Amino acid sequence: MITAPAPAPARTTRTSVGISRRAAYAAFGWVLIFVAWHVVWFFTVFRFPQSSAHFHGAAVVLYWAVDAITDVMWAVGIVLPLALGRPWGRRVPRWMLLWAAWTGCALLGARGIAGVADEAARAIGFSGGLTGMPIAQVMGTAHPSAWMSFAGAATEVLFVAGALMFGLAALAYQRAFPRPAVSSTS
Repeated sequence: MITAPAPAPARTTRTSVGISRRAAYAAFGWVLIFVAWHVVWFFTVFRFPQSSAHFHGAAVVLYWAVDAITDVMWAVGIVLPLALGRPWGRRVPRWMLLWAAWTGCALLGARGIAGVADEAARAIGFSGGLTGMPIAQVMGTAHPSAWMSFAGAATEVLFVAGALMFGLAALAYQRAFPRPAVSSTS
């Protein structure tokens, strides 16, 4: 007699929490790679710190505002995966963690997909890419080294990978720690 296979066991809260923790640690692993890549990028491509010396007036204020916002995003991006994966993170309101994770996913994804599309447009013959900026304007030289070209393309792909990691961490956290049910009392 042929019997139907037994149904798969329902995902337990413990299993969901474990999956959420692993997804959060994967996102933190991406953060570590991203930080390391920026150190490599800084010492091999830029070789000098960026400064606001060539800006004047309101442009200086905008430069410093963008710099401050970016610094805050870095700080949140480093701590957020740990907050999603560690018990101390449950002290932070659920909505705040999820808002930050989904926002990070969207920003990293938009930046990465736009960068990959721009690089792909240049690779297939559009000299200005999607931005209309020639390679000399993007890279600072009309003839970038193989390393500079690789580093630029790898950075774009790294942004897309970050979007996937933060999205998976957010989704796993959302499933492991569902919104409390609202009781309707009349």
